[in-house]
Amino acid sequence: MPIKHLAATLLTFCLTASAAAFDPAGWTTSRDFPLLGSAKAVKGGELRSTWLNFPPTLRTNGPNSNTMEARSLHAMMYESLVGLHPETLDYIPALADYWKISPDRGTFYFHINPRARWADGSPVTAHDVVATWEFLVRKDIKDPFSLMHWSTNFERPVAVSDSVVSVKTKTVHWRLFYYFGAGMPIYPVKELKALTGEKYLQDYNWRAFMGTGPYELRPENVKSQHSVTLTRRPGYWGAAERGNTGLYNFDKLTWIVVLDEELAFEKFKKGELDYYSVNKAQRWLEETDFDKVKKGWIQKRKIYTRAPQGFSGLVFNMRKPPFDNRDVRKAFAYLYNRDKLIDKLFYNEYSFIDSYYPGSDWGNPDNPRIRYNPRMAKMLLARAGWKDRNREGWLEKGGKPFEIMLEYSDASYTRINKVIQEDFKKAGIKIDLKLTDRNTLMKKVGERNFTIYSAAWGALLFPNPISSWGADLADKPDTNNLPGFKSAEVDRLCEEYDRTFDREGQKRIVRKIDSIIFRTHPYALGWNAPYSRILYANKFGHPEKYFSKIGDYRGIISLWWLDPEKDKALQEAVSAGAGLPVGETVQRPWD
Repeated sequence: MPIKHLAATLLTFCLTASAAAFDPAGWTTSRDFPLLGSAKAVKGGELRSTWLNFPPTLRTNGPNSNTMEARSLHAMMYESLVGLHPETLDYIPALADYWKISPDRGTFYFHINPRARWADGSPVTAHDVVATWEFLVRKDIKDPFSLMHWSTNFERPVAVSDSVVSVKTKTVHWRLFYYFGAGMPIYPVKELKALTGEKYLQDYNWRAFMGTGPYELRPENVKSQHSVTLTRRPGYWGAAERGNTGLYNFDKLTWIVVLDEELAFEKFKKGELDYYSVNKAQRWLEETDFDKVKKGWIQKRKIYTRAPQGFSGLVFNMRKPPFDNRDVRKAFAYLYNRDKLIDKLFYNEYSFIDSYYPGSDWGNPDNPRIRYNPRMAKMLLARAGWKDRNREGWLEKGGKPFEIMLEYSDASYTRINKVIQEDFKKAGIKIDLKLTDRNTLMKKVGERNFTIYSAAWGALLFPNPISSWGADLADKPDTNNLPGFKSAEVDRLCEEYDRTFDREGQKRIVRKIDSIIFRTHPYALGWNAPYSRILYANKFGHPEKYFSKIGDYRGIISLWWLDPEKDKALQEAVSAGAGLPVGETVQRPWD
């Protein structure tokens, strides 16, 4: 028998033996859940997207790794033990096909799917899971939140066998199964076992661990400051799994760096990009009815979903003056003229954020409504000692004028920041604007070398307040606690929240946390909207509801596909100058 046939026979025997040895009695799985993708999807083609900046690193962990760009790549390359269905919120199989929780809720067990494979064809084992946890709690990878999160909540996992891994929690905590099962991407032990932290931080800046996911990152496809391309793996082990039906359809996913938002829009209109997320309200209302849209060559959609909404705003460095004073922070919140911005610059397309958990029933509806109020701000500033103006009209205290630097990295924010600058000038506060390279600014913010900074955060499906507001993170670099917020009461409530398994009880606690944070004013909160506004070439197929129930436009990379018939029709229409059907702009598929 040829060697390759013998190897295949032995592999089949081993898989069969492994499956036969496992008794699923007492374990949980899910098999008949609604499909995530469309059964009509076809494979092939390339999707070209844009980044406004090249990420400072492509590492999974360590300094500057927590970027949207890097997370987009990692989500397509690595898999967790289980997934969470976006409609039912029930767990579904991923690398593990079965799982169970001990009666005391303190130990979790996962059975690795015997079909699960790394990109090199080797099987995924319980030892990979153990090695991943050991990697995430290493101090020398310089990721303080990872260290705190995984070491505080979990004991070292145990490989019960090659196919079964167990982990004990250090406390009873309702989200811990979700974190360990659905929130921990698994990395290969064969790469981790000989890796020092120093070597990882140096050698993996622009390369990736081997993954189990549908896409891989090839070194030649990382073009510094220009683009990154992921390639779909034809041998992906999970291609036939129910949870992947209709997903991961493009052969290539390419992100092209276009540093200027205006240029990105022009490149899309020229056909150099396949879709464009319209962030500017003015553009959406005044610049998206050009000829190609009217002819149906480009489709225009505003798609509402029920995705968790993050918060944004001006974050204050509470560790040093002037923002170590609550009155000053609150005064800045009153001077942040969102009323004017939303009305004049954003055409009333957005809503005020009045919570750190906006757009959901986790936020506290009783938070005060902070709106532009220069009289209130003047009173608060005077109480903080800023009541006298110098000859130039600037507020002064101790002979020093009230002057701060606002650095930002997105040129499109210049028009917004100039409005902010002008309103603060009226109040006697001088704000110096400085457009800075994004990576340089991220490093400064990570090291807490800032005074005020415009920040925007995504949202978790289930809030995790301790990760952003825990006192232990306040004085550590490279954590989500940018303002340096500390509250013993919030820390206590976070512990109570973790121990509460009743959903309504959880929400009551988070609302209390939200109230305490809000009244401390670590941010001057901004604005948001519960929809995605997109333009896309009329050559794509997509699920009936466009995105998942809790998703947004970023789901295009995994849910959509290049439709050969639409692609052909588009090419013929362009050649003939003919029109194509124009669909309805506003879509509310989940109402």
